Amino acid sequence: MPIDTSFQYLRYEVEGRVATITLNRPEVLNACNSATHQEVQDAIERAELDENVGVVIMTGAGRAFCSGSDLREVGQFKGAEARRYLKLDFATKNRVAACTKPVIAALHGHVAGGGFELALACDMRMVAENVLFSLPEIVLGTIPGSGGLQRLPQVVGLGIAKEWAMTGRRIDAQEAYRTGLANRIYPIDRLQAEVMAFAGSLAERAPLSLALAKVALDPEPPASDGIIGAYHMLASQACHDDPVYSQQAGGYARKQKGT
Repeated sequence: MPIDTSFQYLRYEVEGRVATITLNRPEVLNACNSATHQEVQDAIERAELDENVGVVIMTGAGRAFCSGSDLREVGQFKGAEARRYLKLDFATKNRVAACTKPVIAALHGHVAGGGFELALACDMRMVAENVLFSLPEIVLGTIPGSGGLQRLPQVVGLGIAKEWAMTGRRIDAQEAYRTGLANRIYPIDRLQAEVMAFAGSLAERAPLSLALAKVALDPEPPASDGIIGAYHMLASQACHDDPVYSQQAGGYARKQKGT
């Protein structure tokens, strides 16, 4: 399986008609900095333009899929910088969701915050038995800001989405499957092989039919430049200006480093 070496923070590989994008910052549980967001967008674009690719898999290296935004970087942003990052973050999720080819998330370990929102931007979520979803933003004194609050109710229903977003509690594989968040559960040592087999089978379908099915099923994704994007920019700035956020963000950043 050839690996594209032009990316710094992710791996891009193509096997058969399946492209795999692997977030590759395991030392911080694949937390996303600004450069990672741009690379994810570039990788999706590469897969979309490649006529030999029919399906995309998104996964993470090491112990987790993604622990969200890298608070060592994002926690320092204020004002215009914070707004630019939020727009970039939102655009990444929208680029994944708007891919004309099916995007399957292969998830293990922590799928937290922005990582959860990234998983929601994918078309399907296949999970390992050790997966733990969470939206910890409420505990930090802020809210999810890149489309998760709009996408989650469509997947699990409004009442469950409110509970998860307002408590920040963790959701294991079985609960994720019962609520429709996870499509399938696999043992951790079989996850990648099973998802690759499923993706390979899906890639045999007619590309135009797959693209049209995606649009029909999700005709109006949340727009980062519309009223939802504007709301999240203002909400993020207000929450980040609250002293509670500054107190909690440092602790979460240390957890991303495993300290």
